Formats: sequence, structure tokens, C-alpha cells
Amino acid sequence: MKTKKILLLVLMATCSQFMAHAQNEVVIQYNGSSATVSVPDEIRSEVTASVTGADVVINSATTSTEYTYKVKGKSTDGSLTLFGSYKLTLVLAGIELTNAHDGPAINIQCGKRIDVKLMDGTVNTLADAAGGTQKAAFYFMGHVEFGGAGVLNVTGRTKHAISAKEEMTLKSSLGTINVLGAVSDGLHCGKGKVRNEHNYFLMKGGIVNIAQVGSDGVSSDDYGTIKIEGGAISMNVGDNGTGLKADSLLEMSGGRVSIAVKGVEAEGVRASYDLQLKGGKLDIVVTGNGSKGLKADKEDGKDDATVLGGGKLTISGGETDIQVLGGNYIVSADDVDKCMGISVDADMMQTDGTVNITALGKEARICNVKGNETRSGGSFETVRAPWTMDAFSYQYDMSAYVKVKKNNKAVTDYATLAVGAFVDGNFAGYAVFQNADFGIMRIRNSSQSTNKSVSFKLYDYNTEKEYDLTPATSVVFADASCAGTPAKPLTLSYQAAELIGDVNGDGSISVTDVGMMISFILGQNPSGFNKDAADLNGDGTISVTDVGALITKILTGE
Repeated sequence: MKTKKILLLVLMATCSQFMAHAQNEVVIQYNGSSATVSVPDEIRSEVTASVTGADVVINSATTSTEYTYKVKGKSTDGSLTLFGSYKLTLVLAGIELTNAHDGPAINIQCGKRIDVKLMDGTVNTLADAAGGTQKAAFYFMGHVEFGGAGVLNVTGRTKHAISAKEEMTLKSSLGTINVLGAVSDGLHCGKGKVRNEHNYFLMKGGIVNIAQVGSDGVSSDDYGTIKIEGGAISMNVGDNGTGLKADSLLEMSGGRVSIAVKGVEAEGVRASYDLQLKGGKLDIVVTGNGSKGLKADKEDGKDDATVLGGGKLTISGGETDIQVLGGNYIVSADDVDKCMGISVDADMMQTDGTVNITALGKEARICNVKGNETRSGGSFETVRAPWTMDAFSYQYDMSAYVKVKKNNKAVTDYATLAVGAFVDGNFAGYAVFQNADFGIMRIRNSSQSTNKSVSFKLYDYNTEKEYDLTPATSVVFADASCAGTPAKPLTLSYQAAELIGDVNGDGSISVTDVGMMISFILGQNPSGFNKDAADLNGDGTISVTDVGALITKILTGE
């Protein structure tokens, strides 16, 4: 008997909770060109609805109770507008809604917290009207929190796909958000306030895929911040846009972000006051003249004493891989915007973490820091190559372990050299020399063909000269194959006339070469130092005798 009473009490409590929930739940059902709204009798005094065709307008007068609005069904020309002054929950329970005449698909005109739940197992699709004045297909006047394990697909046909006037949070419980396209930004939030970090985009979890956007992937405007703590974002941004753009702080401490963006002055990540990389995995590929991988910006005309200072980059953890491909963008005769892996308007500091930067194109650069640059930990690896390619157009690849000989002598310093592979005359890969004994190449091709020869070239940034490299054995492209090994790398050889005394390899002899030679003798090991060119007397050592001979050579012009 006691057991029955306990079961009865549990059942009564469960029923009570269900009834309470049902009393606070409004159901909006779309049926093609019409819609119905079910409002529980208990809350009709506070919640009213009007329906015209498939356009639904709901007004909530509550100031103390959080109501739930469940949306489901399908309409190719409908909308939902919800007015209120108290926080609410919005459940997307399998809704396919397109506004074909005017305005957003869903317009939440409530300045409070909106809890959006994507019902588990559902796919929800929203699109707004094209050519209207609305800010987004899915708009929030307040701040929104996304959760739930379902899927949300959104297309912004006038401006943004999803926009919140205040904050936007993606919870760890979130399933998937797919931005299928947007005239402007994929995910947009703001406005922020000067000296205030409470306006932000915060990602704790979930999966976000962003494609076909005309401006930025994720944007937090007007002193807004971006914080990535978990989850995964993948975005493909259109011409001249930015992947992640924060108008103040951008902080990444976890998760994974993959960004591909192209166009003139395109940017992978931009923060207008402070950029902090603390953890997670960040992959950036930018293509275009004047483009930037990471940009820590100090905007002119804004208050430098806002939340976080201006134009700083701090790297204290995580893994960041950047590839930039492009050249200079000529804005005017006095204004040249350079293609850059990292561009910092103030100071850059690295204490930990891994940074790998590849700059492709003769004018592409690795890093430019206008303030102080300090590194006390982590790794910072860079590769430059003057050739360009679109890696996304290649499906197949092979590997090669290589080393270079110049005038039959092994090259040990690759700091100012680039080694490239070519298939059918097209640039197909570059060598990374993290070991003085060999470099690693990934050679790409558009087919699995095994009858295409691979050729090699070397570019010297000091002399700006390119040389053909002759492999010790011929190499034919074969998908998933490997040429050479770490123990026995493929030797690539070339011959180059050396100018004795040109120790920095710039093609001339000057006092700069004298300074570099003295630095070498003092044990400072200057980058790009050519020992063969510095051994003027040919005795196999570099000494003050060679310095004297070099000075004499400069003074006499011989």
C-alpha cells in the first residue's frame, strides 16, 4: 500500500508539472497559406494573437511569468511577430517558414532574454523576404540564447541571417545552426556600449556552418565582443568580408574555428581593440590583395580608453594556422595595403601556443607589428613562397622529403629561400624546413594521374631570383605516394654564381655586408648569412682578416 501511495504522489506531481507547463505554452501551427494559434485559457488575459493568412502577431502583457511559444508546421509565405516586455522561451519544433512578402520570418520584438530551443530531432528552416528593410530573417530586439539538439537553417535575403540587438549566446547544448546564405552577415549582434563588455557573441558549444554571406561570418558591432569557448564554426565568406569581426575584444579559449575568406582586403579575424588567443584550434585561409589572416586593429577616431585598449594581440595557448595568398592592394599612391598573415597596430605578445603562417605570393608577408613584439614561449613557424595556388581546387596529394644543394654544397639556412613543386607547370606545393636536414612537401594535383612529372624551383628573397632545381631522381605524381624519406631525402640541386663579399645575398657589396660579417664573428648568427661569400681569403674560416679584405674590396671597387 505504501508503494502505491508513493507512485500516486509521483504521478500527481508529474501531472501537475505537465499541466503547469501546458498552461504556459502557446502553440503556433502553420498550414500552408494559413496558421492557427492555441492559447491556453489560463493566460488569455495576458497573451493575445491575431492571424491574417499565415502572418501571426502575438502580444504578451505579462511582467512576471515566462511563457513558452512552440512553432511548427510549414508556410511558403508567412511570418511570426511577437511583442512582449518579459523574457520568454521559443521552441522551434519542426518549422519551415518563409516570408515572401515583407519582413523577417520570425521577429521577436522583446528586449529581454529569449531562450530559443531547437527541439531534438527536428529540422527548422527560416528565410525572410527579399528586398525589404528588415535587419534579419530571424531577428531579436533583446538578447538571445540558442540551445537544443535540433537543426536550424537560415537564409537572410535582405541583410543578416540571424541578428540580435544585444547579446547572442550559443549554449553547450546546441545542435546545429546552418547559415545557408546572407546578403550581409551570417550571425550579427550589437549594439555594445563604451566601457561595457555586456554586449557580445558568446559560443560555448554546438556546430555552426556559415556559407554564401556577403559581409562577415560573425559580427559583434558597436563595441561588441566575441568569445569562443567551445563548439565548432566553419565559414566560407564571400568577397571582401571578414570571418570573425569584433568591435572591441575577441577572445578564443576553446573550440574550433575554420575560416575561408577571399577578396580585396579580406580578413580572417579582426578585433578593433584586443585580440586574445588562449586555446582551441583556429584555421584561417584568406585569398586576395591586401588581405589579412589576423588583424588587431586600432580604429582611428574611437576612444582608446574603452574596454580593453587598442590594437593588441596576445597569444597564450591554442593552435593557430594561417595561410594568406595575395599581393599589395594599391588604395592610392600614398596608401598601399599589404597581404599579411598577422597585422598588429599596437603590441604583440606570445607566451605559449602554436602559430603556423604560410604566405604565398611575392608580395605576401608574414607579420607586421607596429608596437613591441615579444615571444617568451610557444612556437611561431613561418613559410613564404612567391608562387600562388588555390589549394581548394586540388583533390589529391603526395608527399616528399627534400634537401637542397647549391653549387654542390648542402644548404642549411632556408630563412630567405622558398622551395616549390610544380605539376604541369602549375604551382602544387611548398617545402617546410623545420629541420636543417630536410624539408617536408605536400604536393597537390587535380587528378590521380601517375604520368605527370613533378618539377621543382627555388626562390631567393634576398636576390629576388628564381632557380630551377634538378632532382637526384625524377618524380612522378602519384596520389598518396612519397618521394624520399627523412633519413634519405630527395636532393634538389642548382648552380648559382656567387658574388664574393655579398654575405647578405642582396646582389651587391656594401657596408651592410660588413656589419653582418662582424655580427657573425661576434656569435650573433644573423639570418641569411652566406659563409661561402664571406670567406674572402678562402681559408675555410670567417675572421677579422676577411672583414679587412671586404672593406678593401668596397673602398677599391674591385
